[in-house]
Amino acid sequence: MEDRLEDWDIFISHASEDKEDFVQPLADALAAFGVRVWYDKFTLKIGDSLSRSIDRGLSKSNYGLIVLSPSFISKSWPEYELRGLTARELSGDKIILPIWHNVSHRDILNFSPPLADKLAVDSKSLTPLQIAIEVIKVIRPDIFTRILRRIAYYQRLEGAEVRQIALKDIKPSPIQHPTLPPEMIGRIRLIRATLLDVYGCTMEFWIDGFRRDAHPSGEIAYWEHVSAVYCEYINMHPEISTENRSDVFGIILSIGNSSDEEHLKSRAKNLPKGSIDDLRSLWASAIPLFEFESDSSVFKDQIVDADIIPERLGDKEHFPNDLPEALIREIIEATK
Repeated sequence: MEDRLEDWDIFISHASEDKEDFVQPLADALAAFGVRVWYDKFTLKIGDSLSRSIDRGLSKSNYGLIVLSPSFISKSWPEYELRGLTARELSGDKIILPIWHNVSHRDILNFSPPLADKLAVDSKSLTPLQIAIEVIKVIRPDIFTRILRRIAYYQRLEGAEVRQIALKDIKPSPIQHPTLPPEMIGRIRLIRATLLDVYGCTMEFWIDGFRRDAHPSGEIAYWEHVSAVYCEYINMHPEISTENRSDVFGIILSIGNSSDEEHLKSRAKNLPKGSIDDLRSLWASAIPLFEFESDSSVFKDQIVDADIIPERLGDKEHFPNDLPEALIREIIEATK
């Protein structure tokens, strides 16, 4: 992206009639990917002068997205915004990005011949999300490159072969994040504290490992789940000796990595009967399967319906806001 120091990446000019069904989802998708959007619902506050706010948005945005629709063509406010963007183009900035929404080339030609000559995106066969990606390609190629990398990562995962590798053959990846946010450091500290009796490593060791992960939040979430399952099971069976707790930890890791049944049985020989099944149930649930009675230390034997924990994520994460996983997956599904 060229080096512009404006407040917003893009200004969205539209008619209010198009807001709910088209412009709002488009603006939401752009914002979700980290685009700085001047859009009245995001930007205007109570007491703001409409004309002054619009003028500032026009002058402080790198690009102007014009949603050309029958309602836009018939209104004065959108035309006022369009004149402001056109004035900037006359000074040499090519900033207007038109979207045709329920209009034809002739409609645009009758409204504004210069706009009819511009390459535009037609909303007829595209969703707001797909249009957002086309816009990002132009205004934020850095984000677009990250989107392509994330899509490629998920597509590689779909056909990837899963196999076990000896620990001695695993080579550490290079440092990918020089620092981690304080919030992540706090989560890592809690993981370390929970597993101290079975995995006594220094804080430096833990942080160094996550700094080498392309997407540390996914890995931290994975280890948080490991820690939760371990802690819950140990509290359900306080009779398990300190020596045998390492077997509980080993079974949890093995379940998470789909180890064979014989390996699991060899680790469970000194644990309570049914330990493998109980740990599998705990692992498969996003919330505790066994809960305390109110104000009581007795577990109640009640299984709660729960979703499977989210998949671990992959390619490099960006702080403070990463790419929206749900939208990335929606893009992938649309291309199948």
